[in-house]
Amino acid sequence: MIKKTKNIILSSSILLLCACGGSSENEGNAISSDPAVCASQTAQNEALWDYLQTDYLWSEQLNTSTNPSTFDSLSDLMTEVKSQVELDKYSYVVTAQEYEDRYLNASYFGYGLANKIESNGLLVKYVFDNGNAAAMGLTRGSLITIMNGINIEEAITNNTFDYDALLGPEEEGYTVDVTWIDLNGEEQTGSMARATVTTNTVLDARILESNTGKVGYLAFNSFIERSAQDLDDAFSLFEQEDVSELVLDLRYNGGGYLNVAKQLASQIAAENVLGKPMFNYEYNKNRETNSVDFELNNNQPRLNLPRVVILTTEQTLSASEVVINALEPYIDVQVVGTSTGGKPVGMDINQLCDHVVFAINFKMTNSAGYGDYFDGLPADCYAEDTINSDWGDTKDPLLSEALYLLTNNSCSTTQTSQFPKQKSIYNSFGLFDKNTL
Repeated sequence: MIKKTKNIILSSSILLLCACGGSSENEGNAISSDPAVCASQTAQNEALWDYLQTDYLWSEQLNTSTNPSTFDSLSDLMTEVKSQVELDKYSYVVTAQEYEDRYLNASYFGYGLANKIESNGLLVKYVFDNGNAAAMGLTRGSLITIMNGINIEEAITNNTFDYDALLGPEEEGYTVDVTWIDLNGEEQTGSMARATVTTNTVLDARILESNTGKVGYLAFNSFIERSAQDLDDAFSLFEQEDVSELVLDLRYNGGGYLNVAKQLASQIAAENVLGKPMFNYEYNKNRETNSVDFELNNNQPRLNLPRVVILTTEQTLSASEVVINALEPYIDVQVVGTSTGGKPVGMDINQLCDHVVFAINFKMTNSAGYGDYFDGLPADCYAEDTINSDWGDTKDPLLSEALYLLTNNSCSTTQTSQFPKQKSIYNSFGLFDKNTL
């Protein structure tokens, strides 16, 4: 087996920018950089409100009696806007520095892992190569049982669990002592310190041998600026090894830049799609619809596959869903896992003083005109995301089901796309997720 493992970004704060998904190739225009506007919160609020009247996808649903001057921040005003529009769960505002750090520089301050809260501890979903969690020995599937002297199972049972207390203060070098159970069932101890983590966006890229030949496996977690090179590296591996199939793991991918989605989809299907319509931007009545074609540079690696298997959960959103939806009119796309999250909308990126505004202003449809998947794209073969192994291990239920599908051209279970969308108790990774370290 040839293995090439890479990692991606996650934030230890509430906001995870790359999970917003569906950001267009347009940087948009500055809503305002006027010093007089930037000196006044009221003026900034009014500038945002005026912008929404013109560009917001659902501008006609906004309450005209809203007084933007009564809000303490741009974020508070955006929260009010979302409360007026049932379909908008995703518009938000961040500081320009947050945008630069996470979207452009792919860095954050923390320990370097993502987790899911279980009744008996914190189950590690993934770690980052550059983070101190990985250096300490944590992997996907590790179960953290004690942090900072706090027994997590006891704290949950006694209703004294405090996630922030586990993390400690956001100070450079702050160290926590950790006890965990590894994938072999053995107890381990160690310590890890907060630090700046610079990450990449491929969690794992490897070659799997199967009855159908060489299968490329790619766990891809975010569509941000540096993803273009990360994908080129992964597809160079697949091209060199002459893979005949691809399993694309998007189970935790909440989206990002649509130009990266265009690159990924084009590298998968290549000659089957290049130069053909990929998706359409559909705006409100103030802007005309325009389309985007599949496209690659001449020297970019590619696979030219007639089929791809894509692994999904409800945390698969936006640009990830665009890849699925855009490829379906052209090649055989088989989805394994559970229904996706359902975000067929996106936003241009607009700066307002020292903040960046992500307000939904377009809907995305494929070349066949389909884009109404607010309830998610269904899975063809059902499999539950049970974290029982590391990336690329065939014991993983989603990957196991994908390999079965490739070999047998059918699901291993009678539960197919009719299986109801699953809802997790903890939304362990997403735009407003706190279960990250």
